Amino acid sequence: MSGKLLPRVFTALAVLIGAASAISQDALNRHRVVLDASGKLGSWVQPQSRAYDRVMRLAWDFLLRRAPVESNGLKAYLTYCCLNPETLEAKDWPHNPAGLYGMFADSAAAYYAYSGDREVVKLVQSMLDYQLAHGMTPAGWDWPNVPYASSDAGADDYRGADENHYCKLARLSKIPCGTGDGRGVIEPDKLGELGIGYLKFYELTGEGRYLEAALASANGLARHVRAGDSDHSPWPFRAYAEDNKILEEYSSNVIGPIRLFDELIRLKLGDVYAFGRARDMAWQWLMAYPMRNHRWAGYFEDVRIFEKPTNFNQYTAMETARYLMLHPQDDSKWQRDVPELISWVEKTFVVDVPREAAVQWGANALSEQLIDMNKMGSHTSRYASINALWYEKTGDRAAKEKAFRSFNWATYMCREDGRVLVGPVDQTIWFSDGYGDYIRHFMAGLGAVPEWAPPDENHLLRSSSIVREISYGSQKISFRTFDDDSTEVLRLNFKPHRILAGGKSLARRGDLSAPGWTFEPASRVLRIRHAASNQIEVIGR
Repeated sequence: MSGKLLPRVFTALAVLIGAASAISQDALNRHRVVLDASGKLGSWVQPQSRAYDRVMRLAWDFLLRRAPVESNGLKAYLTYCCLNPETLEAKDWPHNPAGLYGMFADSAAAYYAYSGDREVVKLVQSMLDYQLAHGMTPAGWDWPNVPYASSDAGADDYRGADENHYCKLARLSKIPCGTGDGRGVIEPDKLGELGIGYLKFYELTGEGRYLEAALASANGLARHVRAGDSDHSPWPFRAYAEDNKILEEYSSNVIGPIRLFDELIRLKLGDVYAFGRARDMAWQWLMAYPMRNHRWAGYFEDVRIFEKPTNFNQYTAMETARYLMLHPQDDSKWQRDVPELISWVEKTFVVDVPREAAVQWGANALSEQLIDMNKMGSHTSRYASINALWYEKTGDRAAKEKAFRSFNWATYMCREDGRVLVGPVDQTIWFSDGYGDYIRHFMAGLGAVPEWAPPDENHLLRSSSIVREISYGSQKISFRTFDDDSTEVLRLNFKPHRILAGGKSLARRGDLSAPGWTFEPASRVLRIRHAASNQIEVIGR
């Protein structure tokens, strides 16, 4: 994911086409623009009530049925970052497996619960298993048994990207050197992102290899944590795994490691004391430095090394905002801090750039990072999901409107055949931007605003626990969560009559301050809280 400058050079014709559509008054990324009565952007998918469902289905369908097999015999997403949108030819640009597969783990776990489609779980398992077999550091190194964040395009094994090769390509194209990773280099923040992905899949499948992978990443992070300051984060952004020689000092992306530690501590797995110490150090640094000085830098794998944290991005700021809203007990000032993060992102990345306006038909369109300011679907959908969650938490209807319009804009990046492009100008297909880091934000949006899910279907939109099994029937939904104690949000096409937890009826209540369920007849939104069993049945009349 990330500095997509070079792939854009290689798709010059597509860029020209995309630029033309980006400034058209009646088309966006080749879709006819749909406006509502107020002149604001609707989705190209009509009816609007099916829009977010449809683009997620199209994206998964492309991955499952149309993603190309490369000359190495592997699906393209296992060894390449990106494709030409017209020919589906793979690009010679660094692959980004660890971060990508962490994104896919989020997307697949949520979408399986939503759809009951086990094929998406199998697909992502193939990615996670490939990383375990072909992309881990040796056991005897200073960072042992942890994933590489990058690799050479088409390489069967992940060992970090060859910076000399990609710098040469960059110089030939007269753009800055495109990657700071090198052979044997890891990115510790991606250990957290893929580590929590592995842990989710342990909870989803019960397969021990995923727990072992999560623990190996957590152990490495706990052993190497440091206090940090304004120029040094708790973990460096880039380091040689063999001896921990630091290549780049700063990454504000500590939420991935914090999420990993949180879940292992909750489950009492591994060295809980060491994990708690590392987690507290990372949290204290986060609140003392980036939350105050907004040096949100150091995430993307394929950009050059920065001596100081100056290449700001919206990814880490927005994912921090999401964490604060989901864990308000950790920040007593979250109701001040979250709007501040949203405002900073809007001032920095919802700005006009050459050929692209910041606001398009009433929709805020997001740029990625300061060195690549094209408007992009995945980042716009992230911003939308954050505003949707803020609306859920506070009732701020202006945030809901921003979320709705930005989600609608992001749907235009998806073609009817499931090819999801980075954006109107950067017309590359990236497996991160178009799929892993695209689907999960629509799922988050539906969980926060259930009325955006199809009104005539049955879907589990969100659970506080991993949903291990689910079965949908016309008047019955059965599911099993990892935890006995969790809450769920569903939208139904029938009226629930009984909710059973472990075969025992839950009481219908006015709220979920205790185990039970609520139902809103107008929207058909069901909310469940259960504490004594993980086996739930929703039964209609």
